[in-house]
Amino acid sequence: ACAIQDCLGKYNYNEAKCQSYVAALYRCCDTMYRDAEKRGVGAEEAKSTACPIRSVVERRIKRMEKEEGK
Repeated sequence: ACAIQDCLGKYNYNEAKCQSYVAALYRCCDTMYRDAEKRGVGAEEAKSTACPIRSVVERRIKRMEKEEGK
């Protein structure tokens, strides 16, 4: 999350320039939620101040995978 903020500041808040950092954050959050599920912890209990809720992460990951598959 800090790398995203640094990148946004560097590029005058042009999110397009910082997509690699945003994608990395969503992949990290997805890993956190998946690991929590493997441990039997519900998504409600797996939390990070840097991560959106599970459903948002899932949607973004699916969109990223679709874009990568083009």
